[in-house]
Amino acid sequence: MLNKEFITGIFEGATEDQIANVLKEYDSDVTGLKVNRDQILSESKGHKEKLEKLTTDYGVKEADFQKQIEELKKQIEASGSADAKAYYEAEVKKAQGMYAAQLDDNAKKLAAMEEERGELYNEYVNVLKNVELEKAAEKISNLDPAKKAILRDLFFSRNQFDFVTTDGEKKFLSKDGSYKNVNDILLSFVSTDEGKFFLLNNNTGSGATGSGSVKTFTNNPWKKETLNLTEQMILLKENPTLATQLKTQAGN
Repeated sequence: MLNKEFITGIFEGATEDQIANVLKEYDSDVTGLKVNRDQILSESKGHKEKLEKLTTDYGVKEADFQKQIEELKKQIEASGSADAKAYYEAEVKKAQGMYAAQLDDNAKKLAAMEEERGELYNEYVNVLKNVELEKAAEKISNLDPAKKAILRDLFFSRNQFDFVTTDGEKKFLSKDGSYKNVNDILLSFVSTDEGKFFLLNNNTGSGATGSGSVKTFTNNPWKKETLNLTEQMILLKENPTLATQLKTQAGN
């Protein structure tokens, strides 16, 4: 668990404000998964209800239209004059025109809702992937909590997964054909020299291996658009030379 004592121990000289900001970032990152999951589930429920209502309304309108057309056809058959017949035939055309407009409007609404459903599904899958990674990370007792956000970015930038059903269970399996899941790939990664950068008390030190890892995957945490205080403090401790370069690039 990332707390004030832990940050003070690994980031010597950190100010109270820096510690508070790092904790705020970490709390936002950890609780964000649950918040996003709950929000998406809520939106999905609302989306389903709207779709069901739209389908029901459309069914009612279609039934009313069919009833109206049948009544008009009876009137045409019962018409005693050409003028009356022409009148009812015109009414049928008018009803068909109104129905066509309603059908077009309904089709547009359905298309928009299908697009929304696709976006919600993609968000849902993304949250599930992060939940899977979080579960896998919990099995690594000496994982550095201050580096979890960086690890997640690196992990998903290097590994692509398919969301599939195997043996009745939804799983994320590697797209490279190895059929490894998130847990397997993460455990394999942290056993490498590069992966040990993310462990507490690892044996790789702060030399070339750790520094190379940071260079490979970290966005510039001093830039406004990718500002990240946690990454700043990690870089200042693990690789001060690179930290200075990144600060200069960001105009600091």
